[in-house]
Amino acid sequence: MTRKGAVFCAFLVVAMVLGGGGSPSALPEVLVQLGFAAAFVLWFAWATVDQAGMRAVPRALYALAGVAIALPLIQLLPMPPALWQALPGREAQAGALAAIGEGGSWRSLSIAPHATFASLLAILPVAGAMLAASQLERRDRTAVAVAIVLVSLAGAGLGVLQMAGGPEEFRLYEKAHRGWLVAFHANRNAAADGLLIASLAMAVWTLGRALRHGLSATGLGIFAIVQAVFLIALIMTGSRAGIALCLVVVAIQLAMFRSAGIGVGRRRSIAWLAGVFAILAASFAWLSSASRLSQVAERFDATSDFRTELWTDTLTAIGVFFPAGSGIGTFAEAFLPSERLEVLDDLFPNRAHNDYLEFFLEAGILAPAALLIGLFCLISLVRSAYRASGGVFSPQILFSLGVLLVIALHSIVDYPLRNMAIAVLTGTAVGLLGSVGRSRFEPEKTEESG
Repeated sequence: MTRKGAVFCAFLVVAMVLGGGGSPSALPEVLVQLGFAAAFVLWFAWATVDQAGMRAVPRALYALAGVAIALPLIQLLPMPPALWQALPGREAQAGALAAIGEGGSWRSLSIAPHATFASLLAILPVAGAMLAASQLERRDRTAVAVAIVLVSLAGAGLGVLQMAGGPEEFRLYEKAHRGWLVAFHANRNAAADGLLIASLAMAVWTLGRALRHGLSATGLGIFAIVQAVFLIALIMTGSRAGIALCLVVVAIQLAMFRSAGIGVGRRRSIAWLAGVFAILAASFAWLSSASRLSQVAERFDATSDFRTELWTDTLTAIGVFFPAGSGIGTFAEAFLPSERLEVLDDLFPNRAHNDYLEFFLEAGILAPAALLIGLFCLISLVRSAYRASGGVFSPQILFSLGVLLVIALHSIVDYPLRNMAIAVLTGTAVGLLGSVGRSRFEPEKTEESG
């Protein structure tokens, strides 16, 4: 592993361990940001010493990072009173400021600038991880996969203690899902995403060793054992979407094995998928009859799911603030005035549980524009990586695509990118697309494993 790879992996471990609390846990997020600042300094201090190993960062990655950072920055720019008061949804704010004699003050587009600024600070490590990952050498990429797997195994071990100790034991955050395996996270859905990403990383690690030394029975056995640990931990999170996305991850793993030239024919692939589905079905049949764990199966009864009510009121809030949006990170402030009285309860709705709707509320008409730019950049990165890999979808490319697919699908019913640990992992996956096939500074036949 190179020094840059060591710095990157160290920061990744810090982000995975401390970045799972979400916005209610400000201190751990600040520690992640400080860790990023330290990694930033070390990275460039060593880069000036070893300039021969530097590569040009793909333009598509600069564009992605630029859009992500520019959006909250634009929303923080002060505007004259005539301009910001003319924006939709600012009537209450304008009235309140006028009542205290501040009606003529300059204000930003964001209705809660402190929240938008906090979001900007949270975006910087993700953008930095994305750009830095594109500079990693082949052995560093292996080390990244190892780091993801080992931290996730440690999280699964912590989860065992959480499940054995009871609802209040071994929880790292005060505001956390009680009674479920959450590992280093506060949210069971984020824990599930981390396990799914780690499962894909384990396939990358296994196939990397197989391509160098051949796939031994021992290597395949270790792969199967680790996958089983992740699957059991995933079920214990109780995340419905996470458990359903397990089948997507298995399908991608099969494609990774076939891409690596390891014989997994169509019949075996179908059998593998059917086997995993049967294991999940059998697990739920058993869980439904087990008094300690029956709640996992019961969570798949969606008749009492409150998400549809949140989505309805979020659409109302979007209409209030369209087309300017309310500002990145301001969901709660923008949503509460639009919440219907008949659905009020004692729970505080801090997220829309649909990141596309939430992003549309916060960014307004710029949301679809940003998503389209992001999609175009991702397609460009995938095409470049595909050509650099000799016209095949290598396991590394499929890993990145798998991570993005899991996050994109889970974002329909949750908010994975609002968790710094998952956001940094996603940024890493995107950045790795920029490093695939760009190995002119690496040994072609033999290399150290991470």
